[in-house]
Amino acid sequence: QTERSSNPIPTSVLMGAMLGSLARSVYAVGLLGNMLWTTALMNVVHLAPMSKAWKEGVCLVLTQLAWRIALLFAPWMSIQGDDDYAEQWGLVLSLMAEYDSEDVREGKPRRPLFVLANHTSFFDTVLGVAKLPVQVLWRCRTYMAGHLFSFPILSTIGKSVGHFPVYFASDEDGVFKVDAKKMEPVEKRVDNHLQGGGWLSFFPEGQVNKSPEKIMPFRFGGMRKALEFDARIVQLVFRGNEQVWPRKCQVGGFPGKVRYSMRPIAPDGARAFVQIARAEGAKEEVDMPDHAILAKRAQELMQEQYEALAGDKQCALSKLHGKLQKDRKKD
Repeated sequence: QTERSSNPIPTSVLMGAMLGSLARSVYAVGLLGNMLWTTALMNVVHLAPMSKAWKEGVCLVLTQLAWRIALLFAPWMSIQGDDDYAEQWGLVLSLMAEYDSEDVREGKPRRPLFVLANHTSFFDTVLGVAKLPVQVLWRCRTYMAGHLFSFPILSTIGKSVGHFPVYFASDEDGVFKVDAKKMEPVEKRVDNHLQGGGWLSFFPEGQVNKSPEKIMPFRFGGMRKALEFDARIVQLVFRGNEQVWPRKCQVGGFPGKVRYSMRPIAPDGARAFVQIARAEGAKEEVDMPDHAILAKRAQELMQEQYEALAGDKQCALSKLHGKLQKDRKKD
């Protein structure tokens, strides 16, 4: 008989796995506890004598507070924003306030802000809400898959903050065609929200990316909406979220490193962005409709922003920022 040589798992690996599971459990308990008191307060808020918009805004701030507290007690997740993250948001908010005043003065409808983000994990939502400035969060709403409105806690949050359900025509994995008939009243709600001075945040890839290193093509629906309302666009990009909250895990909290940044890509509006792109005369874009050009260019910029978060982050982001400013001056 031949004896098989055993290859025991190194103790360091076992300890690492055990500590990772422990960290995840602690985060899960903290996150669940915070979400429970948050949803309880939301039910109270909706009984208060306030406007619908105020109730939704307060519930959004409560959600942000709950998720910030959960992150505060999970220091094993190293989360770091770009050095000028707050400064970039300050500039965008200043511009939006200036544009809002100008539109009101001229009797024009206020143009919304669209916040686009890459999607690799449910943690994208948690971190995005936790890190958005309150002034942005208050006016932002997003799309949620319709089936999430059947989950006990998520449904309370989604309904309380005024998010919009997305109804898919098929439950088959990887099939993301929407049910056009069911989406008609939803899109009317979205339009009313934007016409009333609201903003929109969503994942333009339309699904969780199984290969985070390569940003997927943007779906055209959101690009058409951006052009219809001539939205000003910023991109919020995360790197490493799938490490702390893997795609197929119901809850995250594993140790890991996460980086994020925000960059305005169309501060003068989606239409001006496309106009600048067309002026460059790229042959492959000559026969493309405006929404396809916007989707293609925005995806490329998001890819550059994602790659900039690895390695020499500051140098790469500065280069990207300079490119965006140069493109804007061409207008």
